[in-house]
Amino acid sequence: MAPHLPLATLESNGSTIVEEKTSWLRQSKDFPDPGPPPDGGWAAWKAVFGGFIVVFLCWGFINSYALFQTYYTSQPYINASTSDISWIGSIQIFLLMFVGAYSGSASDTGYFRLTSVAGIVLFVLGVFMASISHSYWQLLLSHGVCTGLGMGLMFIPTMSVVSTYWSPNRKSLAIGCMLCGAAVGGMVLPILFTNLLPEIGFGWSLRVFGFIAIVLFACSQILLKKRLPPKDGVSILDIEALKDGVFDLFVLGSFINFLGLYFAFFFIATYARNVLGMSFSRSNNLILVINGTGIPGRLFPMWLADQRQWKGIRPVTVQIPVNLISSILLFSWTAVHDERSLYIFAAFYGFFANAVQSLFPATLADMTLDPRKTGAQLGWGFTIGSFSCLTGNPIGGVLIENAGGSFKNAQIYAGTCTMCGCAIVATVAWLRIRQQQTLSSSS
Repeated sequence: MAPHLPLATLESNGSTIVEEKTSWLRQSKDFPDPGPPPDGGWAAWKAVFGGFIVVFLCWGFINSYALFQTYYTSQPYINASTSDISWIGSIQIFLLMFVGAYSGSASDTGYFRLTSVAGIVLFVLGVFMASISHSYWQLLLSHGVCTGLGMGLMFIPTMSVVSTYWSPNRKSLAIGCMLCGAAVGGMVLPILFTNLLPEIGFGWSLRVFGFIAIVLFACSQILLKKRLPPKDGVSILDIEALKDGVFDLFVLGSFINFLGLYFAFFFIATYARNVLGMSFSRSNNLILVINGTGIPGRLFPMWLADQRQWKGIRPVTVQIPVNLISSILLFSWTAVHDERSLYIFAAFYGFFANAVQSLFPATLADMTLDPRKTGAQLGWGFTIGSFSCLTGNPIGGVLIENAGGSFKNAQIYAGTCTMCGCAIVATVAWLRIRQQQTLSSSS
């Protein structure tokens, strides 16, 4: 007979952390109420660091795709257009976000560990299979589909677990710290690949990254633990999460936003090479800039979103100005015709566009009324937004090809999408403030 395992473990800061009673892959429902979020201490920051590692590998790999876009385009054996190659990275983001409705709800019902382990296996498998791929369709399946599915199984459950350690007044900054892994990964991984490619080739560069990912994912699984008990009433696709009209409107605005938001992340290095004539290594430096400025871009707006003592401050209200400036910057990109100006654009756009990305899940989490349904609502928000991520960048690629290599139409398209998304987000903020005023007056 297996030895009896404790139902819960008391961390040093007094918070109760859920432990699986009989199965490492499925949580038991028999344990005491863990109480309010610890809002700090070893347990909470340990979860943030574990989430940081997951985001570093998943979103860092995605934010490095401009390097792969440029590399794949220059390889004759791939024999695919710029738009076709952009589908690889778009499918990655699409699957990361689309699978969220399933993996987030599965995490809420006690399968956090199972979804995470399955995601790790698929991600690492996709990286190793991409390292031996020799055609476009092989890269599409390995680099796009397999790694995308793996990231989708990991990301939303991880965000769901981390968010339960923090109360609404401190949640945004904690999520921002976790999401800084995307910016750090977007700097570290391009440097890694740029230095390894000429020394050991494309295949072994990916294999080295795969081995690093195995070690770091193992560390993340040690650090991440569920705090809340499984939710009885959550199905794999919880339709109840979509019955809030304001939430639905915000998801619509984000859907339109994402049609244009990632265009610069995918195509800035290609623009530098094809339009300005920069070298491969110098064009990749722009990836470091656009991700590097994303670190303060993910932290300062998230800190500001937590300042609830200031009237009207919430994640959705903070998103309005950064969203507006992002759209203005995309329009201004049409006037960039030299290397210096492109670096300036990359620095400013990296700050504000990364802020929009971080405020999206922070706003979703802020709108969640039942903490045990955080995974489901985050999952639905990311899943609906995934369809714009799937189509937005390829549409931009087609606009470039139809214009004979000119980026102007695609830049205007991206700026228009983010501007329209900003208008809807502003409407959501106004509606949410009215809801709060109504609730305050009734109480």
